[in-house]
Amino acid sequence: MSRNKINDLALARETQLMFTYTEGFSPIGSELNRWKGEILVKIPQGERAIPVEVLVPLKYPEYPPKVIVIEKNIQHPNIEKNGNVLLKITHEWKPDVHVYQVIHALQNLFKKVPPQFTDTAGAKIISRKATVQTIDSAKSANQQKVDTVNQTITSLQDKIRDKDDELRKLRAELVKGSNEKIAKIDDIVLPKDKAKSEKLMVQAKSIAIADLLSTLDEKFKDGEISPVDFSKLYRKYTKELYLIHKEL
Repeated sequence: MSRNKINDLALARETQLMFTYTEGFSPIGSELNRWKGEILVKIPQGERAIPVEVLVPLKYPEYPPKVIVIEKNIQHPNIEKNGNVLLKITHEWKPDVHVYQVIHALQNLFKKVPPQFTDTAGAKIISRKATVQTIDSAKSANQQKVDTVNQTITSLQDKIRDKDDELRKLRAELVKGSNEKIAKIDDIVLPKDKAKSEKLMVQAKSIAIADLLSTLDEKFKDGEISPVDFSKLYRKYTKELYLIHKEL
């Protein structure tokens, strides 16, 4: 599997999570690697909406997304002159962190350290006045967006199912290879001493799992498995190997 396909799958999963856990953000275009939205911050006049863009790199989740504040009249110690936002979560990036968590980190940052604005007249203030919205008007304004989102989710679910099938096949191959190595233990002439025999069995299992980890590493380097799936399987088999070593 190519790196681009792995990235497409990662974007598909992240899109589902974004729609589930993040309000006010939507993809720019159809590539799903650029998102736009607004972060609300409290100011003396009420609340102000800060426009934000999130750029997901080609090698996500190996590399973190980039967050850019579009607002020009803003000052904050974590915002560079070009609008790039410095966040701890992206600086100390881990492949199992999701895009929506980066947005939540930005929201929490602005709550702890509110930004300052250099303008007043041009501020985009969120009005607190009540508005009346009929069912027909809400449908005409949002139905097209809802339909688009539903189509996107359906497409992403199909991609995820395909990837899950590939992952199950890969796991089956790994387990089959491990079982074949362990099955060869039966052909070994074991010593009559029970303790020595059990120790030999454990040593053989240790070798089989070590070979399994080596195969997993090769498949990851060849791009046949994503970083997240590799991390899960690697932790699982490393734990098994650790428990076997404790028996030795």
